[in-house]
Amino acid sequence: MVYSLGIQNQNINTLRKQVSFGKEDKKSKCENKDRLLIEEKKKHPVSTAVKIQTDKLVNAFTKYPQKGLEGSKNANFYEFLTMGTVPYLIGSAAMISVFNLASKFFSTPDAVSACKLGKKMGIGVIAYGILKNISKKFIEVPVNLRYGIDVNLPYKKVINELPEERNKDNLVSYEYHKAYESVDFPRWDLFYDNEAYGKERTAYYKQVGKKMGISDEDLEHADQKVKPLIKEKLIQTKLFSTLSSYFWAATGVGIAMQKPWENMTLNPKKRILNYKNYKQAVKQAGDKAKNVAKYENIFKEFGKNFVKSFKEFINNERKSLRIAGRTLFGAAVGLTLLGNFVTLLNFNKGKGSREKAAVSLIDESKEKVVC
Repeated sequence: MVYSLGIQNQNINTLRKQVSFGKEDKKSKCENKDRLLIEEKKKHPVSTAVKIQTDKLVNAFTKYPQKGLEGSKNANFYEFLTMGTVPYLIGSAAMISVFNLASKFFSTPDAVSACKLGKKMGIGVIAYGILKNISKKFIEVPVNLRYGIDVNLPYKKVINELPEERNKDNLVSYEYHKAYESVDFPRWDLFYDNEAYGKERTAYYKQVGKKMGISDEDLEHADQKVKPLIKEKLIQTKLFSTLSSYFWAATGVGIAMQKPWENMTLNPKKRILNYKNYKQAVKQAGDKAKNVAKYENIFKEFGKNFVKSFKEFINNERKSLRIAGRTLFGAAVGLTLLGNFVTLLNFNKGKGSREKAAVSLIDESKEKVVC
């Protein structure tokens, strides 16, 4: 009976390999393991990032909410976090449009005031989002250049889903994560035997170890030596990049609230010319070019208003606002510089040699008794 059960189980396993839930298993035709997107990021860094964010954003508005409403057994925490961008974008759009779209229903004086405040709020929302994300690069990029530790290195995760309906064939889905998403549990396995770094199994760890100043003798087991040091750098980088990003974002909002933005023309109907067309129009219009120059280039006007607003932000007539502006901007710059100093300075450079010296004090030829 035991023998027959064993044959039966073997037959079942064979069938599982050939057929999956009533359909031919399509996982063999797709990617069957997680992989780093290092080659894609090196060749096309911008397009790769846009592709990942677009995929996550589209799914956050379409696929993931549907799975949640249906009570799908495959809905997970990653999808829940990804859907967090939905209220953020809707809220940002509401803040931008609340005064700008409703101003036409106000009386003339109120409409003028609403437009001025609407411009500031719109620029403030955009400045907050841009500076909060870009400012992290002020620390993350130098760490990557110095040590080869890319905090934002993405990887494509393969999810083998459970069947929700009979003969349903979409059994594989993909998620985009970061290799160093978790400091406690990084995806170390994805760096082993990775041809992007070399033919050796631990080529990546040896590269990072050399950049950290570890000698070739100590890199015999590079992965064991380097992993704790990488974790230290991850903690430092994430700490300072996150803290500084909020100060940069707040600085952007403060600059957006200054008066020079009130006179900026944002109506696309009035912006009848871009920079190239403006040059052509100047040649054709001759003396009439002075009237066209008023709408020369939105980017040029934006730059001028930004410089004026920044000066007003740190040199405000009111003493309290002037102190607040300088303190906020100084904190953002200071945290960024401090973060670069801590992350780029290798405090563990002499650690290996000290450990080696301590070990050499023990005479291996003598007998030792361990109690």
